[in-house]
Amino acid sequence: MTGSGGGPRGGHGGECSATDSPNGGESASRLGRLVPTFVSRNYAAKFSVALLVVLVVLSAVGAVSYHQIQHRVERDATTDLRTSASHHADAVAAWRADTASMTATVSSSPVFGEGTTADVRRHLVASLAADASSVRGLYYVTSSGGGYTVVASTNVSASGTSAAAVEPSWTGALDDAMDATGPTRTVTTSSVYADGDTATVAFASPVASADGALVLVATIPDDRLRTHRQEFETTLLTAEGEPMVAAAQTGGVPVREDGVEAAVAGGHPIVETDGAVTAYATVNGTNWIVATSADTASLYATSHTIRRSLIVIVGTAIVSLSVLGAVLGRHTLLPLIRLRGRTKAMEQGDLGVDLSTARRDEIGRLYQSFANMRDALRTQIREAHEAREAAERSSRELERQNERLDEFASTLSHDLRNPLTVARGHVELLSARLSDLDADGDDLQTHVEKLEGAHDRIESIIDDVLTLTRKGASVEATAPVPLEAIVTDAWDNIDSRNATLDVRESRTIHADRSRLLRAFENLFRNSIDHVGDDVTVSVGLTDHGFYVADDGPGIPSEEVDDIFDYGHTTSDQGTGLGLSIVKTIAAAHGWRLYVDTTYVDGAMFVFADVFDADEPDWYGTDFEWVGVESDG
Repeated sequence: MTGSGGGPRGGHGGECSATDSPNGGESASRLGRLVPTFVSRNYAAKFSVALLVVLVVLSAVGAVSYHQIQHRVERDATTDLRTSASHHADAVAAWRADTASMTATVSSSPVFGEGTTADVRRHLVASLAADASSVRGLYYVTSSGGGYTVVASTNVSASGTSAAAVEPSWTGALDDAMDATGPTRTVTTSSVYADGDTATVAFASPVASADGALVLVATIPDDRLRTHRQEFETTLLTAEGEPMVAAAQTGGVPVREDGVEAAVAGGHPIVETDGAVTAYATVNGTNWIVATSADTASLYATSHTIRRSLIVIVGTAIVSLSVLGAVLGRHTLLPLIRLRGRTKAMEQGDLGVDLSTARRDEIGRLYQSFANMRDALRTQIREAHEAREAAERSSRELERQNERLDEFASTLSHDLRNPLTVARGHVELLSARLSDLDADGDDLQTHVEKLEGAHDRIESIIDDVLTLTRKGASVEATAPVPLEAIVTDAWDNIDSRNATLDVRESRTIHADRSRLLRAFENLFRNSIDHVGDDVTVSVGLTDHGFYVADDGPGIPSEEVDDIFDYGHTTSDQGTGLGLSIVKTIAAAHGWRLYVDTTYVDGAMFVFADVFDADEPDWYGTDFEWVGVESDG
């Protein structure tokens, strides 16, 4: 009864396990029913579907990114165009205000009521000389016989003539100035008229203590309509949308009536026509309108460039993924299909099936595993046991190899991740800056230089690792080397920036020149990196060798014992190999290298046991050369 009762109870328990896990078994079952049988039972189909999904997502992300970037670039470009138009409008308004102020100042002089005509002319000439940047002439005008007569002028030929004869456009401004009353000196302006090839405006103001008016004739400066953007063109319009004068135009600026009307109403419209975009802005205190235009192709050139670049990037990624998928499929799926056929043959009793392969990767090891299984089936239990032990030994060896590879990969990852992260970060900053046309060029160049510096750090790490691995721990041959010469060469090989080298003493030592040169280069870079660009590095002699010192803050006592260890560094940009290489080179020569902790003016690295204290320095002396000739 116990047995018969246990069966149903156990079966009931199994049913409960299946139904009580709706988020597990049932969810997986429902998901499995949604996947076609052909896909769920075929790894190649799964791989192809996954690759297709990745390609579709990549294309969608590229399309969305392009539209977002294009919208942002075009919006920034039109904002820049509107800003340029407003800037020119403000510049023209400022010029008009300054010129009107000058007119009021000149007309307030008492010389008009108290002085002679000659005095008035001298006053006008002096005023013109004080500011002749845009002022073309000054005229003192009085009413006479229902008209106006020029009494004095900076233009001698105009004196005594009718103001209307000099320029008919002055009449309205003079009427308004003569009719002005009260203590405030009212400055009126004429309409813009052409004087030669320039746009000219007359400013009129009643003079002090006399019945007359001052007329100041000025030209609108070209620099008020000139832009720093070569693709922008600017012109000055009337309220009707007509150019002030043809010569005032800097190029063919297309004018739209609706844009002019919107500007007159106080807006800052931007109107896009066929092939061009134009921004409008009014000049304060006038009915003048500034129109700034740019060719659509040049204005949105950055957007087009980004589109092409994005298409190239996405296209390259798609092609690369397709090629990668094809290569992985060919080198993964086909061997697995062949292996499946051979294992079926083994299941049917054919233990002579060929499982050999030239591959040494995971697929090759998989083939070898099946070969071992086949061999195990053809051997006795003892042989199978021995094979299993051999497989275990192989597994342990593989694990040790994997641990060594992991250690090596971890080291490379640790040493290279920081400069690579810096490089990627600044590439992202550069991309963001390129999409913002208001970015400063020097700022963009700084990010590029930082990117190059990060790559230089990677190169430095590689050089240091190669130096440690390719150079032995001993020096095979040495030669006499002048200390000052090799120090100078090492200094010239590095980027010394604003640092200073001071070779206080020198003599000849026996060394491997190339390796000693590398030691000095590493010490000099270490001083510059840790102290700063203005460090002073000094090289001198001791009783048994030489030293390299700097005037920095020195080395903390707690770090002296670890400073020559591999990987030890206190700099974000350091590799931790530079001083280790220096110590290796010193040891290869049979020298001792240590930090002089009694040196209080900075950090001092001492090379000891380089020569005996009483060893003479004959190299390069007359005595030595005579000796060589005598021996010959």
